[in-house]
Amino acid sequence: MNLLKAASLEGSSDNYFSHAFLMLVPPPGKGSLYIRPLLMGSGSVLSLAPAPEFTFLIYVSPVGNYFKDGLSPIDLMVETETHRATPGGTGCVKMIGNYAAVLKAQSSAKAKGYSDVLYLDHSCAVFYLFHGAAGFKNHLD
Repeated sequence: MNLLKAASLEGSSDNYFSHAFLMLVPPPGKGSLYIRPLLMGSGSVLSLAPAPEFTFLIYVSPVGNYFKDGLSPIDLMVETETHRATPGGTGCVKMIGNYAAVLKAQSSAKAKGYSDVLYLDHSCAVFYLFHGAAGFKNHLD
């Protein structure tokens, strides 16, 4: 599912975002950037409806290793109670509302010494579905 479509922000241009990102990336070997785009509906509508306007922000920060141990293998806690995504939901796209539901599992994993959480499918909690920090997901089609 396309993020712009899922968030009812279809008036925005994917091409616009691509050009904005390219202007921020340093030349090879000159550093690394963590780039977090934020697209939110804005405008004078306060009711529950697609926004008439959009605000696009890009947070940029220099980064080191994401995990304290660098690129070595990490320990993941398998979460069986909380599910990152369900059919018909927005878990298949990076959407701000998706994160609140997993904060408890993330905190629990960190407290137990794990690097992150591995989320399973919602229906039978057997198949790997999503690993948040790696930014990838497995589609169970």
